[in-house]
Amino acid sequence: MNGRRLGEAIYERIRSGIVNGTYPAGSKLPSETRLCAEFEVSRPVVREALARLRIDGLIASRQGAGTFVRDRVDTPSTNGAFAPVKNLNDINACFDFRLSLEGEGAFHAALNRGDSDLVAIQAEMDKLAQCIDMGATSDAADFGFHVAVAEATRIYFFSSVIGSMRRHVMVGMKLADDLSRVDSRDRHNLVESEHRAVFEAIRDGDSERARQSMRHHIDTSRRRLFQGNG
Repeated sequence: MNGRRLGEAIYERIRSGIVNGTYPAGSKLPSETRLCAEFEVSRPVVREALARLRIDGLIASRQGAGTFVRDRVDTPSTNGAFAPVKNLNDINACFDFRLSLEGEGAFHAALNRGDSDLVAIQAEMDKLAQCIDMGATSDAADFGFHVAVAEATRIYFFSSVIGSMRRHVMVGMKLADDLSRVDSRDRHNLVESEHRAVFEAIRDGDSERARQSMRHHIDTSRRRLFQGNG
């Protein structure tokens, strides 16, 4: 992989970390030296990635202090931020919006994904499976899967919107996770199989199957939450 492609890959990995909360808004990024060690790349590659993140407005440097994640993903503002979830109707409306948004996201992910995206999606699926096996809270890992799919579109707007909806999506996921943790293993297996279907369609480059698999997953997630079946 040449230097430019490496820079793009590191850019995507750091941006994904910002969107999914690995690097929270307002937090300080690791130093260039630590990023080089973490990603096993040279300093120019890291600097190229950081420069792109600054241009995108995701990070800002403070003289003598370091580089920080800008407070733009989860903080409400007057610039079109989503209103907080207040009731079950809001949660249901969020599912309606996600059907269209993430269905199309999966469609484009199947068209545009690279090998690194498949690795990232698989990693989130592994985290989710581990949470389920340990009986731990799995909503963060579940959200990570959806962020990874959005990142695989290679279209910034999908991951940006998903990131801005983090709190809204996590409300529904947390409710579903709390319910499913006292439910049967069969239900957990269904969730894993739905994620697997989305992943396999993206891996195979089957955009229409990816779209329908994602829509099916989101719709059945809603039915599991509101109707107790799926």
